[in-house]
Amino acid sequence: MTTRHHILFIEDDESEIATFRRLYEGDQFELTGLCIQFPRSVLPALGEALGDRVPDLLVLDMFFPAVSDPPGGFTPDTVGDARAHLARVLRTGEELEGMFLDESALAKNDKELLRAGGELVYWSQRMLRHWCDVLGQSSSGGIALMRLLHEKYPTVPAVFYSRKAMVADVKAALDAGALDVLIKPHRSLEDAEAVRIREILARYYEPAPPQRRTPVDHRTM
Repeated sequence: MTTRHHILFIEDDESEIATFRRLYEGDQFELTGLCIQFPRSVLPALGEALGDRVPDLLVLDMFFPAVSDPPGGFTPDTVGDARAHLARVLRTGEELEGMFLDESALAKNDKELLRAGGELVYWSQRMLRHWCDVLGQSSSGGIALMRLLHEKYPTVPAVFYSRKAMVADVKAALDAGALDVLIKPHRSLEDAEAVRIREILARYYEPAPPQRRTPVDHRTM
């Protein structure tokens, strides 16, 4: 009988836990899902969810509040800037669409098209980061969660699973000791991507899981 590997999946959204369970729990993996809103609330919840059991792998959402009193979200004071970021993204998208509608531009301006596509990505990331700040969501909150868990489970590897992670977030997570950062598929691609992600999760155990990075102490650099 094949032993199922036990994943502890921690999220702040019950619907995401239900989706992860639907996609990945089965013959290979046993799943314990834990929904929390703040990193500091994880330790009391662990006892109720796991008792004395130790999971084989921690899979963590990356974005949680990094402070105990996060910002209040979209309000009359913040919605203007949020809309301005969205307007910039939409305008850049319209400019890119206009370039594609011009067949002569398509024939001779491939680098300009790539540059315009890069600008759309850039402004979209800027918008997303601004919205995360307004809503009090930060990758540093997820890293704080991982550190709390590693105090309790020092030998259990942790990976992050996020749609919002950017290059700086990935670097910070790996420097802090994460094994990997997996990008959540878009909802329309979840089922198609599930096989690939299941294979990645399985590789963490065969024949021996990769060693998580030693956290970097930037004070000595």
